[in-house]
Amino acid sequence: MAWLILAGIVALPVIEIALFVKSADLIGVMATVALAVLAVTSGGILLRQQGLALLWRARGQLAQGQMPVDEAFDGLCLAVAGFLLILPGFLTDAMALVLLLPPVRRSLRSWLGRAVVTSPPGTIDAEYHVIEDAKDRH
Repeated sequence: MAWLILAGIVALPVIEIALFVKSADLIGVMATVALAVLAVTSGGILLRQQGLALLWRARGQLAQGQMPVDEAFDGLCLAVAGFLLILPGFLTDAMALVLLLPPVRRSLRSWLGRAVVTSPPGTIDAEYHVIEDAKDRH
């Protein structure tokens, strides 16, 4: 599993560079730079709007005495999206923009919820012997 994560960390910059080069070949260098700036700017605007709305929903739930579990998960997704937007590249921008879509976050939350839920604990069969305390024997 660790080698898979390491491979992803190594592959990501290579993929991003390849995407920039291919994009520059197809639409030109200035258009590629403009597209990258547009992606970061629009992502930042969406992140700010959704973050503020999320904060207000969480405050409302807390005021009603409810735990804002869904909002906490959405906040984590928005934090990851913000981090991805900081990284230069089209792939990370696309991943961030996908995380900014509420239906994607709902699906991810549902999928992770099913993956994390475990079966009830089972019964452990064992033999035991009562050992008297040394004081009680005398």
